[in-house]
Amino acid sequence: MILSRRTFLAGCAASQLTVPAFAQNAPEPQKVPVELVEDTLNLASIVKLGHAHGDVIMVEYFDYNCPWCKRSAQDLPELLTAEPDLSYMLVNFAVLGAPSVETTRVALGFLQLYGPEKYLPLHLVLFGLRGPVTGQRALAEAERLGANPKKLIEIADAPKTTEWMKKAFRLGNSLGLIATPSFLVGTESYVGGMTLAQKREAIARARG
Repeated sequence: MILSRRTFLAGCAASQLTVPAFAQNAPEPQKVPVELVEDTLNLASIVKLGHAHGDVIMVEYFDYNCPWCKRSAQDLPELLTAEPDLSYMLVNFAVLGAPSVETTRVALGFLQLYGPEKYLPLHLVLFGLRGPVTGQRALAEAERLGANPKKLIEIADAPKTTEWMKKAFRLGNSLGLIATPSFLVGTESYVGGMTLAQKREAIARARG
């Protein structure tokens, strides 16, 4: 069973993005317009984790085929435990080719069917896979988590899901997110991978 491969990223943004290596120092924070932060938080596709009304909001733009996004996902349970007052939000940012687009369709279909409460297990299991993550592999993992595959494919290929992906891509582009993962913490962006310690430093910075 193959998911539809509608092309929605003009020119395919994969060639424009890089996958950064982790540096000893975190990416330098850059101020971003508050309007773009608000637009991100209002994305229908955003996945809200952690504290419902945290004192700091951290947003991660990620791609399921980005190796440093995988490392970020591995840190996520520990981060949520260490920062109970943090609101952590995930934005599917499928920019690394057709497999990522298909996987994101499955992930967003799963989100629409089962909500953010059940999304985190799928997120972690997809990043636990070895090798390229494809729509077929994502569908198999979602089914293992109890998803109805027929319904999931229908929603994954729906125009609504396509529009969600377009909006996330346009917004990430407006924010200047030229690498995955990238983060928003308060009104600052961090473009590139961050260790757990670096994330906590950024959160402390946002708290002032």
